Amino acid sequence: MLASILTIIGVINVNAQTNDLQEGVEIIHECDTTWHFGYKGINLYSRPMHRIDIAYPSVDAQGNGIRLSGSIVIPGNVYDGSSPVDGVLLYNRYTQTQAECCPTSGFAEGEFVFMCTPLQPNWILVESDFYGFGITSDHILDQYYVYGDANGHASIDCLIAARKVLDERGISQGKFLLNAGVSSGGYDCIAAQRVRDMYYKDEIKFDKTLVAAAPFDVSKAYISYISQKDDPKMEVCFALIVLNAFNRQDNLGFTPQQMFKEPLASKFDSWFNSGLYSRNQVTDSLKSIGIRTFTDALQPPFLDYDSEEYKKLSAAIKAHSLEKGWTPDPDQSYYYQHYAHDKAVPAEAGRRFLYFLTQNSGHKKSLIPELTNLTTCMYILSDSHTISGIHFMLRLAATLTAHPVLYYDGELNTHYYDLVKVGTPMGIIKLLEEKGFDVAGAYRTLTGGDENGGMDFYSLLAVLGKYNETLEENGTSLTEILQIADDSGLSVIDIMQIIDYLINKTEEKGPDEAACRAMRRQVNEQFVSDYYYNSLLDWLRENNVNLNDLEIGF
Repeated sequence: MLASILTIIGVINVNAQTNDLQEGVEIIHECDTTWHFGYKGINLYSRPMHRIDIAYPSVDAQGNGIRLSGSIVIPGNVYDGSSPVDGVLLYNRYTQTQAECCPTSGFAEGEFVFMCTPLQPNWILVESDFYGFGITSDHILDQYYVYGDANGHASIDCLIAARKVLDERGISQGKFLLNAGVSSGGYDCIAAQRVRDMYYKDEIKFDKTLVAAAPFDVSKAYISYISQKDDPKMEVCFALIVLNAFNRQDNLGFTPQQMFKEPLASKFDSWFNSGLYSRNQVTDSLKSIGIRTFTDALQPPFLDYDSEEYKKLSAAIKAHSLEKGWTPDPDQSYYYQHYAHDKAVPAEAGRRFLYFLTQNSGHKKSLIPELTNLTTCMYILSDSHTISGIHFMLRLAATLTAHPVLYYDGELNTHYYDLVKVGTPMGIIKLLEEKGFDVAGAYRTLTGGDENGGMDFYSLLAVLGKYNETLEENGTSLTEILQIADDSGLSVIDIMQIIDYLINKTEEKGPDEAACRAMRRQVNEQFVSDYYYNSLLDWLRENNVNLNDLEIGF
């Protein structure tokens, strides 16, 4: 994703060794190196780092014991003791198809962005290669790509092994522990959180889990791919890796010729399963043979909700859902980011994660950090998966720098909290009123003047509906705006509360009752029903309901 803006690391001094540690953790390589962050070959920032590569025990997707590899990367100024360490970051790398693109090979495409900025965060990175890379690179075609919690175990086991190494070396791990990942790494980050909640709740406590553009609900992602099968802006490569992974891991038996159209079918294993080509090279190769859409790439049955092939693959995907058996720890804190029009990982796949947390553990969404344990950022109307990743890396860099300031001795900085505690919509309104600003008066002016009074919620939506055509011309709609508000923690109920509050601040009579009822019907038909209509369609498709068999019109 970031290869075009990054330069290559250079190993300065290699000191390979093999030391047995307790419970099968082994140091397989150690070196001093320099990480560079740059643009178009111009080096902007450099940073000395010390890397310790380890082999450690873990489990495969079936629970069988295996050995995996991973890295512990320590900033040079932390390693030599000249700077204190703030904490440990468990980082889950994103999609790779080339065997050498893993932490123990020195590959750190995204890590450069948040570790080599001028902020120079003093955190220790712990990263698993994951199965199919590093010491298991002979099995790259069998990597567990967004496949249940297999990579979650790999990530948590790497953290446990890294802690043992750091403790034995007498290297401080600081006060904080964060968990992060973007794209498929965001999925693995959530999987690691799930493993932690289910098996290591007393031993591991994340101060925050930061996730971006994650295909948490792979079923919803697949449905979105089908609904946008002819859209040339969709990033096809990601989806093909997903479908291939479930076909292989669940032994579904589909051949490349059954799944993919020619000439892709003949080239698929070489491009995707050999470990010879990077993700960017594979993407360019797809374009070179004219693949721009899912229709270009996939055989028709895999784009048909009613086909046996779709049902078989969809059932495998659902069987490995991260939701199954997981009750999230309500005390854990999250930041979730997803661009609204993402063309690689549809926002619907990530939105499900917010719904899952709010319904199963009492997390409450909010745009305002520290007011809740579920901060969201779902309001950016961009379709770029790549830019979303860069945005997340910079956010992660800021978090690594700010977290120790906001939380000294593990407690929230009360001065900072005093600054943000009014950062809810109602809190801002009341603060403005305390400062003498007539919010209700301004509202009446904006919605028709004192002679009409303040509009109720439905009347206001009806007025806004007149601008829907303009919104659609700019790539969105009022329905989507309401969805974005809900994603960001400003629900329709919150909006109604605000409008009711402002209306009740004035004694002027509202709109004619009959006209109000008419506008309410219009809004219900135009917006609310649209939202639930689309949700119902998603549910029916997920449950393999044939829409043609229903006695209602769609």
